[in-house]
Amino acid sequence: MKHAFAAGLMTVALLAPNLDARITRIVIDHKESPAYEGQSFGEAGRYERLTGHAYGELDPKDPLNAIITDLQLAPRNARGMVEYSATFLLAKPVDMAHASGVLLYEVPNRGNSALLRLTTNPGAIADYFRRGHVVLASGWQGDIPAHEGVETIAVPMAKNTDGSSVTGPVLARFSDMPANTTTLALAAGGVPRPLPASLDTSKAILTRRVSEGNEIIPIKSADWAFGDCTKAPFPGNPDPSKVCLKGGFNPAFLYELTYTGKNPLVLGIGYAATRDLNAYFKSGDSEALGHKISYAIAWGNSQSCAAWCIWGSIRTNPDASCGTGSIPTSRRASLR
Repeated sequence: MKHAFAAGLMTVALLAPNLDARITRIVIDHKESPAYEGQSFGEAGRYERLTGHAYGELDPKDPLNAIITDLQLAPRNARGMVEYSATFLLAKPVDMAHASGVLLYEVPNRGNSALLRLTTNPGAIADYFRRGHVVLASGWQGDIPAHEGVETIAVPMAKNTDGSSVTGPVLARFSDMPANTTTLALAAGGVPRPLPASLDTSKAILTRRVSEGNEIIPIKSADWAFGDCTKAPFPGNPDPSKVCLKGGFNPAFLYELTYTGKNPLVLGIGYAATRDLNAYFKSGDSEALGHKISYAIAWGNSQSCAAWCIWGSIRTNPDASCGTGSIPTSRRASLR
């Protein structure tokens, strides 16, 4: 089947009720209490930080989930559900009696989170703390490799029902590379793209042009390779995750590679996981927050804001809203 690829110190397991087969388990990997070197934030008092993993599952038959590309092709557990796990960080008043009733979700930007980064001094986030808000960040981008210092989510790979690879067209663009670069990674901003279904360059197209709108110049398939030329001359060593160009890439050009990729991750799960994790912490079923949350809002900037507006527009959450018009650099969205 072909598709167009759309891109602790302490461990405590808290079993979540079966919220329509959503969040099934919360694991707190580390608790820092009090956090931020014990400083107090106005009437809200001191804060604590809970880091951990959220485990969930999605029903592919649910209309709110069925819109997710390739969800029907993801592996399922014995209950017919599609599983995922995401990292999260929750900052809350030590005494929830001082909480404002607002859950503020910070949408990570390519896995980066101010809440996660500011471990001793909360910076501007301190304004939220002084108001007594609970602040949450979690992984939603399934194509970010898991490593320390970022929020990530593990999502399954789509496969055809017969076990064969799902394939589809992929467009990769390269620009502003250092002069005399011979090899470039099939990645954007450190995020890997789907690997090619074949290393045969005659089945792919590499072009170059001076800029957008200028003449597109095809590059002969014999003059480039899916390979690494950093340690061996062209065509280098075969490598499906890299592209090597004979004579090197010229930073004066924009290069575009179109190829058939395989084995896509079901990245749309990230939107549903975000929906369900926020719903869980707002619902009152969380031991950490109890029934202290009445409102949930989200904040993001740049890529985060764009993702959040898309999330609202595709209606995976019937209660989401993100305003209208062009996407600004930052936006708060109601999760109600």
